[in-house]
Parts: sequence; structure tokens; C-alpha cells
Amino acid sequence: MTEHFLLVIILLTALLLFWKQWVRTDITAVIVMMALILPWPHPGGEWKGIISYNDGFSGFGSPAVIMVAAMFIFGGAIVKTGAAEVLGLKFFRANAGKEWRFQLTILFVSALSSMFINDTTVILIYLPMILSICKEKKLVPSRYLLFLAYGSLLGGQWTLIGTRSNIIISDFFRQSTGEGLGFFDFTPIAALVFIMAGLYFMLAGKRFLPEKKKLSGGDQKGQREYLTEVIITKDSAVSGKSIKEFEWSDRSNLSVIEILRDNERMPDWVKLKPNDMLIIKGDVDAIGQLLKSSDFQLKEEVKIDPETLQSVDLVTVDALLSPGSRYAGRTLNQVDFSMYYGFTTIGIYRHGKTIRKKPSDVKLQYGDSLLLLGHVSDIERLGKNKNLMLLEEESFPAIGKRKAIITVILLFGIIITSITNILSPPVSIPLAALLAIILGCIKPEDAYNTVDWRTVVTVAAMIPFGIALQQTHSAEAIAMFTVRTLAGGGPIFVMGAAFLFAVFLTQFIDNAAAAIILAPLAFQLSVIMHVDPKPFMVGLAICISSAFATPVAHESTILVMGPGNYDFKHYFIIGAGMAFLTWLAAVLFTPLIWPF
Repeated sequence: MTEHFLLVIILLTALLLFWKQWVRTDITAVIVMMALILPWPHPGGEWKGIISYNDGFSGFGSPAVIMVAAMFIFGGAIVKTGAAEVLGLKFFRANAGKEWRFQLTILFVSALSSMFINDTTVILIYLPMILSICKEKKLVPSRYLLFLAYGSLLGGQWTLIGTRSNIIISDFFRQSTGEGLGFFDFTPIAALVFIMAGLYFMLAGKRFLPEKKKLSGGDQKGQREYLTEVIITKDSAVSGKSIKEFEWSDRSNLSVIEILRDNERMPDWVKLKPNDMLIIKGDVDAIGQLLKSSDFQLKEEVKIDPETLQSVDLVTVDALLSPGSRYAGRTLNQVDFSMYYGFTTIGIYRHGKTIRKKPSDVKLQYGDSLLLLGHVSDIERLGKNKNLMLLEEESFPAIGKRKAIITVILLFGIIITSITNILSPPVSIPLAALLAIILGCIKPEDAYNTVDWRTVVTVAAMIPFGIALQQTHSAEAIAMFTVRTLAGGGPIFVMGAAFLFAVFLTQFIDNAAAAIILAPLAFQLSVIMHVDPKPFMVGLAICISSAFATPVAHESTILVMGPGNYDFKHYFIIGAGMAFLTWLAAVLFTPLIWPF
């Protein structure tokens, strides 16, 4: 009984720390782990912890932790090759004309991406794109960003690798029964939840979104406009079209200043031909997207070729002419800047205004800001240039078709091997991550940087709590009490109560921690009720991924709170309905798809 009491104290303390965020979640998890293994006096004078230190540290060698880390790496490879960005940007721009269509597109694209990429990563990929499109179209971001957050949470429910809690529950199920949950075992229930919650959000929930708060301004680098020169490629899709027929012709952050053909200026109604040169004015993001397109390439006089533009290691650098710079009064051509440093100047910004001349022909002045494009390996050499002060560096993920195809093939490999049982997920997911590194889809150092080590430590350090619940028979005792209290209603009634508690708990603490705490309890409930544990585990996984009603429990909801200017009330009013529908779908349909 003493151990049960201590576990309750540890659990309540952990829940409080997770909710209040007085310390980081990974630190809270380590505190829990240490509390479980620190020795204390037992009857008879023996000093020992609730669990042994071997069990306490076992989480760091758990297959669940390895799969979570591998999931981050593989998701990073998808991002680095640009596959996710192309898909999202294409669909977003094509459907931004009407509010409901743009909202629905964001919901679908984020959900689809989150099935295979970590849900937090999905936010980091698409948030800047949506903000950029809102700026282009003069849209209010608060009308769209919550669709991104909720879409990523809904999409994470669909597959084994969609969210870390699915992996944790599957790993616990494997340890308890010898068989883990399949890659698509979550999908039927998740699809029903997506339909019900999505319809509610589109038809009723979005009425409560704020309308008057707009994207804040400011002199950010992304808002500065630069001029650069591009050439129409031989097989360009814009060949034979006029400027007004471009899909981005109505964008406010990108425009064509001049059309040059054989050094002669052409009117804007002329049909473009290969080798025509366009002088483009736009901000960093707009120019970056343009240069990644196969329809355009930088002018031949600069040193970056099309192959380099497909590299995953390109960066843009904002640099300022330093005091005493010998570049002042000279053009970049005169100082052979590109030849010495490998960077191309794709724009010049002077005293709050864009220079409306070719960058290579501009005589530089003190205080000029240069937008440079080059390879990350040349950054160190550029930093030694005393004529420039490097202000800010930003990665420039490229669209590498070959490597994007490789990552898609690896993804299908994970799915096929999981369905056919050729390889189990604890093997196939780390193998896919390893192959992504070996085949150059992501560099080893980027792989380490891609992993959210805070999440990895949180999962690893909380796993011993689940072990303690089992070893002390606390999970069994709680389950017995629950069954005795609710037995009159049958398995569905007991399952419904467990799922309702899961939905409530996940609004306040990380879904990985909730999975570790609740998986042993749900499993013991099924054992005591003498029913198949699989519907309990699948439904639990769905409910744990329903952190819609508060912004604090998941990174996806936190990340959009500031840019979307949301208040706590927006999450509660809209998200509470979506959380209830998630619970309702899980209770009603899980036993039909996975019978007791």
C-alpha cells in the first residue's frame, strides 16, 4: 500500500508540473524516473526504490524511444528533400481564393502530411507558407492557422508513425501480448473522427474564430524586397505564356519589373520564350520559391548552376556592408565577389528601399543590405570577409526530385513491410531513417539536429512509470476498482469511462506522457473484463491525440497561438466540441471495427 501511495504522489506531482510547465517536460520526466529508483526504507530495514535502477533506466533502450527518434529523422529527410513543401505550397496557393476552400485545403494537407511526418514538424513546415500566402492575399491568419494545428493532430491519429503516443501504445501492447498494433490499425477510427470533427469545425466551430486580428507588421527580413535576374529554361512551363498568365501574377510579394530578350526590353503582354531574362522583385521567400522551380534559373553570369540549386544545403544570408568596406563605390562584378566566395547576390536593399537595378551593376554604399545565396559549406569562408557583416542565415531547402523520390520509396517500404509483417515497425522505421542518411536525403549532422531530444528524453524517462504501475500491481488495483464501480454497464461503459478520462487528461499533459500512464490501466481493464485488449488500446490511442481544447498540451496548438493571435477561449470553445466528437466516435465505432 505504501508503494501505491507513493505512486499516487509521484503521479499527481508529475501532472501538476506537466500542466503548469514550471520546469521543462523532459526535466519533469527525469524527476519522475529518479523518484521511482531512489531507495527508501522498507519494513525489515531494507532500502530499495519502487523499481530497480535497471528498470528505471530501461526506457532509454526501449524500442518505442528508438522508433520516436527514427521518426524525427525520417520526417526530417522528407522536409530536407522538399517533397512536403512542394505538395503543401502547390495546394495552398491553388485554393487560397475562397476562405472555406483554403481552410479545407489546410486541414486536408496538414492531416495527410501528419500521417507520415511528426505532427509538430508539419506545423514548422507549413506555418511560414500559410503566413506568406495570407500576406500575399491580404488574408487574416487567425482564420486559418487553427485548421493547421487541428489538422496535424487529426492526421497523427491515422498511422503508427503519425504521433509518438501511437508508437508508445503499440510498443506496450507488443510487450504485453507479443504482438504490436499494425501500421493502419488506427486508420478506420481515425478516418471517422476526421470526418466528424472536420465537419463540425467547418460548419460550426470556425464561426468562433477571431476575424479582426491581422498579421503584425515590422521590418523583418522576409518583408524586404529585392531584385534578381532569372532566365526562362528550355523546357519551362511558362514558355509561350505572358506575364499575366503566370499563376503568381496577382501576388503582392512577387512581380516582374522587366522582360529582356537579346538585351531589348519587351512589353508585359509578349509571349515568353526560352532564354528570356526576367528582372524579378520580391521578398526572400518569394524569390526562394521561384529559384527552386525548374521553370527558371539564375542568370548565367552568376556562379550557382541548376545542380547546386537542387542541393539540400543551400542557404540565404543577409549581409551588411561593414564600415571601411572596400566594396563601397564598386560593383560586385568589379570585386569578383561570386568567384571568390561562391555566393550569388540576388538582391540589394538600401535605406528601406529596393534597388531597382541589376544587382551586379549596382555601385555599393555603406549600409547596403545584400541578400546572398550559396552553399552552406562556404559560410565559414564568407564569414571571414571583413567587408561584410553577416546578419542572419536561413536554410534554403531545395526541391531535389531524385532524393524526394527516394524518401517516398522508403516511406512505402515502411508501410508495405508493416502490412506484410516482413519487418516489424521497430526494425523498419529505424532502417528507413538509416537509409535516408546513407542515401544522402539528410546529412548525419542534420539528422541529429532534427531529433527533438526533449521528446525522446520525456518518453524514455516516463516509461519506467508504466513499469512501476505494473510491477506494484497498481494498474490492476485501479482497474479492479473501476470495473467494480462500472461493471453494471458492461465493457462499452467501462471503455467509455476510460476514454473520457484519456480525453480529459490529454488536454493538460503531453500525449506521450498520457500514453505511458494510461496504457497499463486500459490493458488491465480489458483483462479484468475478459475481453480483447486491442479495441481498448486502439481507442485509447485515438483519444490521447485529441488535445484540441487547450493550447498547452501539445506543440501543434502552442505554435500557432502567437501568429494566429488566439486566446485560450478560442481553443476551448472550438476544441471542446472536437474532443467530445473524438470520444464519441472512439466509443461507438471501435467495438464495431475491433470487436471485444
